[in-house]
Amino acid sequence: MTLREWLSTWLTTYKLGTIKERSYHQLELLARKFPDNLMDMELADIRPLHLQGFINQFSQDASKSYMDKMRVMLHGLFSDALDNDLITRNPSTKLHIPQVIEKPRESFTEGEAQKIVTFAMDYPHRRIAIAVVSLLFTGIRRGELLGLKWDDITDSTLSVRRGVFQEGGKARVEDYKAKTTKSLRTLPLMPEVAHLMRSLPRHGEFLFGTSSGTLWHPRNFSRDYNQFFKALREEYPEVRNLTAHCCRHSFATLTLASGADVRIVQQLLGHSDINTTARYTHPDMNTMQKAVTGMRDGLFPPAVDTSRKS
Repeated sequence: MTLREWLSTWLTTYKLGTIKERSYHQLELLARKFPDNLMDMELADIRPLHLQGFINQFSQDASKSYMDKMRVMLHGLFSDALDNDLITRNPSTKLHIPQVIEKPRESFTEGEAQKIVTFAMDYPHRRIAIAVVSLLFTGIRRGELLGLKWDDITDSTLSVRRGVFQEGGKARVEDYKAKTTKSLRTLPLMPEVAHLMRSLPRHGEFLFGTSSGTLWHPRNFSRDYNQFFKALREEYPEVRNLTAHCCRHSFATLTLASGADVRIVQQLLGHSDINTTARYTHPDMNTMQKAVTGMRDGLFPPAVDTSRKS
């Protein structure tokens, strides 16, 4: 039996119907990363050397989380093959996982955020304009925004009760399910953002639904988002066209810069792990300078003259 044959059997027998659909779809995407020369090998002929070469190549463009998912998949794939006597030894047990250096996460500066809001107020396509402002000033994920319903917001709060996921090109809504259990949360909502949200026309149950009352597909959202920033940069070319997820990074960074504790930001973002929150925050030099100055003012007496040279 080749790896290609076993992989297909393993996915349909061990995974299909036993894990969430979006998790299964992710395994299918990972499976597509296997090169043909490895897929066509007999399962019993695959050695650690073959898998190590593959994982080394895969790591060149993979994020740390993607690497972790591939490692777990390989271990499960060959462990189950061993249990079925298809191989006599698991070649994935002693793989050396290359260290993946996470790329810096970008975020909008305070000045860029101000220009985005100014432009959004006059942008003719109100739905995407208000969506961008909402992402920027709530820190919610794209899927959480698309799943919002009218009764999820008040004049001062926003409740995340569901997520929108894209699987096989189709968008689906799952109530009371989100990326993590911490993702289901109620957040304080700025009155200005609440007012903008409530100004949207009601065409169905979803706050950011289409004019026909249906769900705004993530693919169409991304198209409208890119058009918004293309138009914005014609007026403000200095504003970067960052991804929608970077609005979430920006919210974390700007909230932290305003003096919020990182654990509060963790709750606002719905992170289970505070280390994840730490990767989202990008304190700039002014913020770091204020922190150092605050420590200095508390330690050095006013009489110390730093201008004198020794």
